[in-house]
Amino acid sequence: MRISNILSRTTLAAGAVLAISMPALAQDAFDSTADTGNQTNNTGNFTGAQTQQGGSTSAPALQGATNGTIGPQGADATVIQGVNTAGTVRVNNLANLEALLNIIANGMEILGIAWGGPTMIWGFMNMAAGTQDALKRIIWGAAGVTGGLATPGCINWLVASCRDANLFS
Repeated sequence: MRISNILSRTTLAAGAVLAISMPALAQDAFDSTADTGNQTNNTGNFTGAQTQQGGSTSAPALQGATNGTIGPQGADATVIQGVNTAGTVRVNNLANLEALLNIIANGMEILGIAWGGPTMIWGFMNMAAGTQDALKRIIWGAAGVTGGLATPGCINWLVASCRDANLFS
C-alpha cells in the first residue's frame, strides 16, 4: 500500500472522529442574554444572579461591588458567573505554568515513544540479520521509550515539590 493512501485514509479517519465529536448546536451555558425567568425585562446586562423584588418594598436593592468593576462591553462580552469583587483579581500563575509544563511533558512523552519504539524494533530486526550495532539501537530505543514515559511523572513531581515548599507564593 502506498504511503499517500495511508496518509489520506488516516486524515479521513481523523476528520471523521473530529466531526463526530463536535457538539451539534452547542449553546453557551452562561449566556448573558438568555432569559432565566426571574427577570421582568431582558436588557442583556445581567449575570443571572440578580433577582427582581416583587411588590412595593421600601428596602433598597442589593448592589454588587462597584470599585474596580468593569461591565460587559457589547453583545459578545464574557460574563463570569459568581465573580463579584472590588479591586484586583488575583491570577493563579502557578496553574498556567503547570498547564504549560504538562503540555511540554506530554509532547516529550509522545516524541520519546514515537522515536524509541521504531528504533528498538529496528534494532531487533538488525539483530535477526546479524548486524554488529543492533544492541546499541535496542538500548537507544529502550532509553527513548523509558525517558518518554518517565518525563510527565518527573515534571509533575518537581512542580508538586516546588508547590509544597511554597516556592511559587
